[in-house]
Parts: sequence; structure tokens; C-alpha cells
Amino acid sequence: MKPAAVFKQLSIIHIAICLGTCIVVGILYTLKTQANEVVSSEDGMNILELLVPVLGVVTFAAAYYIGRGKIKAVTKESTLVDKLEAYKSFNILIWAALEGSTFFAAIAFYVTGRTNLLLYALMIGVLLIYFRPLKTRAREELNLSADEADELDL
Repeated sequence: MKPAAVFKQLSIIHIAICLGTCIVVGILYTLKTQANEVVSSEDGMNILELLVPVLGVVTFAAAYYIGRGKIKAVTKESTLVDKLEAYKSFNILIWAALEGSTFFAAIAFYVTGRTNLLLYALMIGVLLIYFRPLKTRAREELNLSADEADELDL
């Protein structure tokens, strides 16, 4: 498989994950608002409002360090496709952690109706979009040579 094809595959995976997340959050929001059960977040704090951000940070940090270990395991002499496969698994780990946190926040919103939890889900969703696959980021993360970086554009 060509390096450019591997990178394009990674972009398609990211788009699918983002769209799926948007659809799930949108459906849960629509169901909750149609039932007229949305509660203001001014009534005090719910334990889920503390648990969602803590869980998000912990899962993201764990996914990042596990993924970095996979990237560091790839040797400098490895082929570009092998390096990109490690980069792909690194990104998928991060996206899975962010998607799981988004789903947890959206489900917590659906169960409690607290709008802060919906806002947490939306903020984590923005982070998911931010960590999209970029060729410049791949070059930096993988320490690619100029020739390898040019192969990504083919």
C-alpha cells in the first residue's frame, strides 16, 4: 500500500468517527429536548459534572502515552508504511478516548438533563475535530526525512 493511501485511509476513518459522534450527540440532544426534560445547571453540582472532565483527561493521557510508545517502537530504518501504520494506531487510540468521553458526557446529559454535560460533550467533540490527521503533524511525530515527507503528497 502506498503511503499516501494509508494517510487518506486515516483521514476517512477520522471523518467517520467525527460524523458518528455528531449524530449520536445530536440524537440524544433531540430526544431529551423533545421530552422537555432539560434541567438548568444552576441548581448545584452533579457528580457527573466532575466525573466527565476527569475521565476525559485521564483517558486522553493514557491513550497519548500508549500511542507514543507505539510510535517510539518504530525504528528509524522502518519503511514509511510501517511508520504510518504506527501513526494510524496512535491517532485511533486518541480518537477512541475522545469519542468515549464524548459518548459518556452525552449519555450523562441524556440521563440527567443537565446542560453542562452537553457542553462537555460538545467541547470534547471539538477536541476530536482538532486532532485530525495532518501531514505536518505526521512529519513531526514520526521524524520523517524530506524524501519520506514528499512521499505523503503523492
